[in-house]
Amino acid sequence: MTNTRSGTMNLVLFYSPFGRLNYSWRRPASNAENVMTLDYISRTAQLAESAKFDAIFLADKLSRDGTDMLQIEPLTTLGALSAVTKDIGLVATVSTTFSQPYNAARMLSQIDFLSNGRAAVNIVTSTQGEENFSGAIPSKSERYRIAEDWLQAAVALWDGWDDDAVVGDRSGNVWADPARIHAADHVGPYFTVKGPMTVPRSPQGRPVIVQAGQSPDGMDFGARNAEVIFTAKSELDLALAFYADMKRLAVANGRDEESLRILPGVVPIVGSSLAEAEDIAGELADLYAIDDGLAYLSLLLLDVPLADLPLDEPIPVHRLVSLEQAAASPNLHASRYPNLYRIVVDERPTLREMIRTRAKITGHQFQLGTPSSIADDMQHWFESYACDGFTIIPPYMPEGFARVATELVPELQRRGLFRTEYAGGTLRDTLGLSVRQATR
Repeated sequence: MTNTRSGTMNLVLFYSPFGRLNYSWRRPASNAENVMTLDYISRTAQLAESAKFDAIFLADKLSRDGTDMLQIEPLTTLGALSAVTKDIGLVATVSTTFSQPYNAARMLSQIDFLSNGRAAVNIVTSTQGEENFSGAIPSKSERYRIAEDWLQAAVALWDGWDDDAVVGDRSGNVWADPARIHAADHVGPYFTVKGPMTVPRSPQGRPVIVQAGQSPDGMDFGARNAEVIFTAKSELDLALAFYADMKRLAVANGRDEESLRILPGVVPIVGSSLAEAEDIAGELADLYAIDDGLAYLSLLLLDVPLADLPLDEPIPVHRLVSLEQAAASPNLHASRYPNLYRIVVDERPTLREMIRTRAKITGHQFQLGTPSSIADDMQHWFESYACDGFTIIPPYMPEGFARVATELVPELQRRGLFRTEYAGGTLRDTLGLSVRQATR
């Protein structure tokens, strides 16, 4: 098969030290003892770069909720990775609920400088962590109002230095022209920021703006502001609808639909044969304690009790939270709940099957097979305009990603679906996005 859609797909690596199936740390080859070291993290980033991935994406959580073994801090980590990589983009997750725009904007600009224009920020509206920030969790709609105010302040700071503000006039003793440096003077409902920043306009002008909201509020925010959208869509029809909706909303907000890249998550288990991939999946599932799986699946299903149910029968539909109730819920997992609801209702897997193969996927595509068969599905989605590419979420590390980078990616390249070399320059160049001009 050859690519019949103009252009090539984007691929971003969703980095988690243990992989999506974090209990896979129990594997002897996981190297779990060293996951916090720069050597461990940089090896993965460099492998992704050798495979020509657009970017490596670091998620974040600000408190422990039992769903992750650990959470590395994105900004400091990507600052370090900027020194040991050359081309791959660096995406840091930042909470607009629990951060100040001045500090975050300055750190992101610094990463953009250190990496020669490869920084991106994934904006999230936190639904947990308030116990660590002397505050309370606002409502969903208010969280997005806060995010809007936060981003407006950050943009005013990023745009505060003109592109030509640094003149370097040694004889006149002028390093930067004060007339080309402007205060942000942002006064919003949540943030007041005078500015200007202490650093000039960075190579990209602003970092690439990334967002992952799937609720109506999240989609509206993304359509107005985001340049890359991460999403969880496990079925083609849902992905097609989301893609069309987001592009339509972007145009309705005065944007070119090509200014937005939509990258659903895919969790691939790559084997030399289907049987080998199934064996790997079975070995991983065997590491997951049933009690842990029940607790986590209950959390994903908005705290529905499951411990009293038979493991080898489907979950009773009447026990689930309705989609209407979920839409009004402030729960962290509410926006992705419809994906799991559909799996339970339409596919009717047993509770044990949900625990063993579904509970850690949280609505993403689960691809199990050979490089060729997985590439077939990815190609179909891409050429159907269900996406502009994918967020690759390795199920286990480090070998799970190594097989993606060395077996799946070459198959995509052979079909003309993915680049074989970087375009050169900034992350915006890699993604095919234009530079955002100053808004003053």
